[in-house]
Amino acid sequence: MENNRINYIDYSLTDLEQDCWSRLVTGAKKSRTPFHTPCVATLGNGEVSLRTVVLRKTLPEERELRFHTDIRSPKWNELLINPSISALFYDSEERIQLRVKGKAVLHHTDDLTAKAWQTTSLSSRKCYLTLYSPSNLVDSSTSGLSEDIEQENFTLAESEVGYENFGIVSIHVQSFDWLWLNHAGHRRAFFDYEEGSFQWMIP
Repeated sequence: MENNRINYIDYSLTDLEQDCWSRLVTGAKKSRTPFHTPCVATLGNGEVSLRTVVLRKTLPEERELRFHTDIRSPKWNELLINPSISALFYDSEERIQLRVKGKAVLHHTDDLTAKAWQTTSLSSRKCYLTLYSPSNLVDSSTSGLSEDIEQENFTLAESEVGYENFGIVSIHVQSFDWLWLNHAGHRRAFFDYEEGSFQWMIP
């Protein structure tokens, strides 16, 4: 242990790969953990766009990660054109960075979104009730919601209209790039699921 931190020097590649998935599972379940809010990158019009999302589901056996989004958002259209996607996770306490690359599969008004929508809270549903699309330019600071919706003065039934804007992005993981920052010497590993190989790397 180093300052109550885990020492990964003696970990095997198999141990590290399992640790990555364990952190992702925890990140999806617990909101106060470092891997709960990754930064996700997409490509559109020749430019890279980054944003923070909430990790909603991790399925290690399927090598799949999921987050929710408004289908009117730019990232949805970008992924329709180019499904390549990357997610960046960082644990500042353990000093672990995990870069995930994969292909996005988009879900809208299907069994997956229907089930997720039923468990989506009223406070989260209001994100999908804006009159205008996310990223639209406006003249003044606004949430895009009416005052009643901002104050959550609406019913679950009234929120159902938001389902048409609700989508799930499923990341089918192709690789992990794992990095551990350590004062005595960093460590790095690459897990390539496309080629079926795990390799150490120079940090």
